[in-house]
Amino acid sequence: MNDQTFNLILLILTVTATIWLYLLRAKKQIIYKGDERWQMIQLKANQTANIANWILIAFTFCGTVYPFFCDKEITFTVTRVTIFGMYFIGMRNLIELAAIKYMDKRL
Repeated sequence: MNDQTFNLILLILTVTATIWLYLLRAKKQIIYKGDERWQMIQLKANQTANIANWILIAFTFCGTVYPFFCDKEITFTVTRVTIFGMYFIGMRNLIELAAIKYMDKRL
């Protein structure tokens, strides 16, 4: 499997997770009518998804500091950075989707 096929499959999965998250949120908002339980579920799911933001910050810091300690030059194209950004957004939405489903069953 070449790089483009892998990127396409992963992007399709992340877009599907994003759409599914927004549809699930809309459905649950109608079912729960915005009560306190639904707000608590969304808050806890958002806190779980924010962990992904901190992980991205840590990886970015490590990637920035890495070239200072070794004689390796790393270059990224704008396209590659954009694809990684889309992966991150999709994976964050997937984490939030899983957290909403888990918290909805748990609470």
